Amino acid sequence: MATSLTDSDDIGRFRSTLEATIASFGLERLSVAQVDQLVEHYGMLCKWNRHINLTRITRPDQAARLHYAESLFGGVFVGEARTLLDLGSGAGFPGVPLAVLRSDLQVTALEASQKKALFLTEVKEALGLSNFSVVRARIEDFDWKHYDLLTSRALDRAEEMLGPVATRLRPAQRLMLYCTPDLIEQLEAETAGGFKTEVHSIPQAESRVIALLSKP
Repeated sequence: MATSLTDSDDIGRFRSTLEATIASFGLERLSVAQVDQLVEHYGMLCKWNRHINLTRITRPDQAARLHYAESLFGGVFVGEARTLLDLGSGAGFPGVPLAVLRSDLQVTALEASQKKALFLTEVKEALGLSNFSVVRARIEDFDWKHYDLLTSRALDRAEEMLGPVATRLRPAQRLMLYCTPDLIEQLEAETAGGFKTEVHSIPQAESRVIALLSKP
C-alpha cells in the first residue's frame, strides 16, 4: 500500500503502540507475521474509512488499544472453541484479530452491509486469512446454531439484537460480548436472566468488559 509520510508515521506508531499494549495487557507476544497482518488491516481500515464509515477511531494509539488489543484480549476466553461467529463484524473487530491470533479457529464475519462485507472480503485476501470467511446477512436471517462461540463488539441496536441470541443459545454455546456492564443488565432484564454470565474487566478500560454468556 502506497503511503504518504504522515501515513508511514501513523503505521509505525500503530505498530509500536500495538506491541507495547499487548505486553501491558499481559498477553502473549505475537509473531512478526501476525503483527504485519494487523498492521496491514489497520492500513486498509484507514484507507477505506475515507470513503465508507467503518469506525470513528483511527488514531494509531487509540486504534491499537481500543480495536486491536481489546479484540486480542478476547482470545484468552476462546478456550476450546473451533468455530466463531462475529455478529455484525463491521470493520472486522474482534473477528480479524482473533483469526490472526488463532489459526486453528475458523472465524466467520457476519455483516449485513454490502460495503462493509466487501471490505472484509478484501481484508481476507490481503492478509491471506484461510481461516476467515465473510457472510453477508442479517443476524435474524442467519442460522448460527452450529457455531461454538458467538461474539459481538459495538453492534448497532445491541440490546434489541442480542437478547434473542442469548435466549436461544444451545447448552454448549457461549456468547462473548465486548461491552459495558449496562448492556449486561439490560439483557438480563429483557430475558429474565435466562443465562449465566461471567464478566472480566478489560485491562486499561474504565468501564468496558468481556462478558461470557451461556445457558445455566
